Amino acid sequence: MTVQRRAAILGLPVLVLLGSCRESDAPPPPVRPESLEQLFVVESVIDIGENPADSIADVGTFLERRAGGFVIADRLLPRIRSYGEDGSLEAAFGRLGDGPFEFRQVSGLAETPSGRLVVVDSRKAALVYLTPTLRPDTIVNVPGTPRRIVSFGRDLVVRMDPFAASGPGRLVTKPPLFHRLTGGRVAWSAYPARFSVTERPYWGSLATNLVAVAGDSIFVTNSLTYPITVINGAGDSVGTMGTPSESFRPIPVFDRGEFTGSSTALPDVLASFDVVGRLDVLAGSHLLVTHSRYDDTDSRPSLRRTHSTLDVYDRHTGVKLYEDVPLPERSRILGGGRFLYILLNQDLPPWRVAKLRLSTDRPVHPSAPSQDPSAPSQDPSAPSR
Repeated sequence: MTVQRRAAILGLPVLVLLGSCRESDAPPPPVRPESLEQLFVVESVIDIGENPADSIADVGTFLERRAGGFVIADRLLPRIRSYGEDGSLEAAFGRLGDGPFEFRQVSGLAETPSGRLVVVDSRKAALVYLTPTLRPDTIVNVPGTPRRIVSFGRDLVVRMDPFAASGPGRLVTKPPLFHRLTGGRVAWSAYPARFSVTERPYWGSLATNLVAVAGDSIFVTNSLTYPITVINGAGDSVGTMGTPSESFRPIPVFDRGEFTGSSTALPDVLASFDVVGRLDVLAGSHLLVTHSRYDDTDSRPSLRRTHSTLDVYDRHTGVKLYEDVPLPERSRILGGGRFLYILLNQDLPPWRVAKLRLSTDRPVHPSAPSQDPSAPSQDPSAPSR
């Protein structure tokens, strides 16, 4: 993030900020912890409870609830389940179909200040509202197909594809991708697509667009490219932040028809680059950027993208504090909030979720004692499993 942009976000006079910035005032380089345990404290490890007659097929979208506990959408089944702090199953809802309060595939979850859940299905041009106990509430039609959703005060920020005309024109369009919805109506639209299908052959099927919210700031990015764009509550772009580490392997720009008749298959190329897998805000103050890598040793398509490392930023200043924080093998970041949640075993149940707290005052040094995320915290104040 540039100095001028930081000053605009913080409301500080640019000249004063510039006058105080000397080379000696530059932020120190980010720290590279050797393990996740050097940076995070394990609050608890949660064993997710299941109904044997209605078990999770695969853990999908995750949402920390305002009043405690969490919600998980099944990645493979049209089911949503609510859990208590200890992982006990409290409620479940959802069935396959195209009718009211039926789903094909849940692609996003959000929670309103009143505790209602907002569900999006990427095959429906609607927001489905459920009560706090997962009972049918309201359906609100929207002018597009929503794919991701986050709460923004009493409003919603939605990654939504507006209905566009078919034909050749769609190959060169760059529509705005994120929309603020107030009462189901679009208040503003922002962040045009970074590239068209014509400009980036092959990229369209590989890219996703990510969003996270903290305070009056909205952080959005394309998974294949840096930087992260910061948008304010009025929909204006107020700056950028985020730089890839030296270990980040960006995807090249391919020429159209590059793999036609080539001996190099696209899957082989996929194994040679990284993407941004997630954006999450932790405890309101830190932006976490999760990197993913393609695992060419795994024959299961759903698991070929594995979360590999984390970068941690001060979300107020844009300064990168930590980079290349390694994640446990075959784990997956589920989401942020008051805590960071990591799925420790994404292969088979029983599902286990580590609930972590960032220890910003903890010294990060190779000799610092570590704590195994697969074991419960020894802190007597930590919740029991």
